Amino acid sequence: MSRASSWWLRWKHRHFRPDETGSERVRFHMAVAAVVILGGFIWMAAQAAVYQVMDHDDLERIGVARIHGTMNLEGERGRILDRTGRGILAANVPTRSVAFLGAPPYIDRTEMAFSLATALDEDPERLLVQLMTARKYALLKRNLTDVQVATLERLQIPGIHLFDEPARLYPLGPILGPVLGTVLDGVGNRGLEARYDSVLRERQLGVSVLRDARRQGVVDSPVPTLESLSGADLIVSLHPEIQFVLEAELERKILEENAMGAMGVVLDPRTFEVLAMASLPAMDPNDAPRICAPYEQKQDSDSPRADDGTNPCRNKVVSYVYEPGSVAKIFTLAAGIEAGKLRLDTPVNGHLGTCRVGHFEVRDVKKVGVVPVRDAIKYSSNCAMSEAGLRVGAEALRAGLAALGIGRRTGVDLPGEATGVLRPADRWGLTDLMTASYGYSYSTTLMQIATAVATIATGGLRRTPHLAIELRAADGRTLQKFGDEPFERVLKEETAQAVRSAMTAVVMEEGGTGVRARPDGYSAAGKTGTARLTGGPARADASRRRYVMTFAGFAPVEDPRVVVVVSVIDPREHPYAGQVVAPVFRAVVERALPILGVRPEPRSPADSAAPAAPAMVGVR
Repeated sequence: MSRASSWWLRWKHRHFRPDETGSERVRFHMAVAAVVILGGFIWMAAQAAVYQVMDHDDLERIGVARIHGTMNLEGERGRILDRTGRGILAANVPTRSVAFLGAPPYIDRTEMAFSLATALDEDPERLLVQLMTARKYALLKRNLTDVQVATLERLQIPGIHLFDEPARLYPLGPILGPVLGTVLDGVGNRGLEARYDSVLRERQLGVSVLRDARRQGVVDSPVPTLESLSGADLIVSLHPEIQFVLEAELERKILEENAMGAMGVVLDPRTFEVLAMASLPAMDPNDAPRICAPYEQKQDSDSPRADDGTNPCRNKVVSYVYEPGSVAKIFTLAAGIEAGKLRLDTPVNGHLGTCRVGHFEVRDVKKVGVVPVRDAIKYSSNCAMSEAGLRVGAEALRAGLAALGIGRRTGVDLPGEATGVLRPADRWGLTDLMTASYGYSYSTTLMQIATAVATIATGGLRRTPHLAIELRAADGRTLQKFGDEPFERVLKEETAQAVRSAMTAVVMEEGGTGVRARPDGYSAAGKTGTARLTGGPARADASRRRYVMTFAGFAPVEDPRVVVVVSVIDPREHPYAGQVVAPVFRAVVERALPILGVRPEPRSPADSAAPAAPAMVGVR
């Protein structure tokens, strides 16, 4: 027998004697009950003291959490508007999306995938992979059409959830696609969307709510307006009508020439605002992930040479790097005049169209002998300009190019701008100097060329080109204005005037290589350029030489209102820039100037028609 049992028997024998009365037993039981109850009260008091003193903060936090909660409020991403402030280039719109939230085990996911593929017009294999690998959630498709929504609602597939979310809409489709960029997972990706993401992006804010027993909530704190949480609207300098003209003319020229691509920009030289910018082929930002995926897989998106002219997702105006060719002869002239080494009447020898530059034999289309450097520009003589380059010298030529912004970013407010390549003068050999004088041995971008030409058009004054002109709050208040930086003098006014004179001769005088660029009713100045391309994808006629053809100019001559620079990459039908891109310049100027309110200049009937270029002139 255990000690406990022995103790209990002795205690019972002592207190429960046979002669004990019933009342005594009752008193004993009551005493025991009182002790138990008192012990319970003591335990409860001790526990309450622990809760009140030691666990008070934790219990209070739990209680508050049961009646308080938070609700997330979110504004809208700011819009991108054209220069009028009314034309919408990018905006958020409500759309329906569909997601998979898991399904019961008895559901055949293969059958579900094929049903969804039919309803959504999607690849059933892709959907099946998503359904088989997702445990709790998989986004299946965004931006559903009304027909797709109605079909899914009718099918009522278990685990398929329709919900509303904002989507970014680009009403113009591929027009301006590489310039605007797109939004990926709420973050600006490429173009203006990326450059101004921080001001366009909406904000989120959690507000406090009180909840009842059924978890229904009511806001118990001041609620901000959705406008205060929305991103700012971005007003840009792009002119929709001029943009349509530029893209239409470049697209037509790509088709006519069976070219790989094209690019162009229109600047206002008075403000350096970008009025139009085109990079073709162009992506539709409404479908950017699908379009750009193949190019992102096979190319390094950070490489300035990643685009061979066919990538629709890169803005070639700022990222495509190439040797400018004969367009750069006006930069050589500017550098020489600025350094006091050249004048418009300085004689240079064109060697009747044939000369040697290093180990290479150079042949000009227009064969000239000793001519003023002005005529060397007019007839685009490589031989004559190589002699002009020797007169200028490596140091002065390199300094002149750098002053015009060649070999460095322009600072335009777009991501992905390339620098180009402009080596130090001490690394130029004699051949480098001679070829640099007519646009080889260094590389640039179309944006750099346009900014340099705008500098010449303004009489030697330069500022940073830009697209943004205003940030506007959702309630209409102006938050910030752009484009008020001062002009910087880059060239002497007399230098710029002399270069303008030579450029005018190219377009307006008989025999100039740019006569096909002469607009009807307006004066213009410019320069053609045909530069050889190396590398790139193989085409059926791989042995054929490949070129990028450029025309850069401005109009009208006395009071420039537009600077237009256009390039066509690897045209196949015509060999010279005067035939390929000079007509594009003419068409853009003839249609853009009336849009800007510039009336045609009074001209005599004899001067109104642009003469055809002589057969020998062609273009370099």
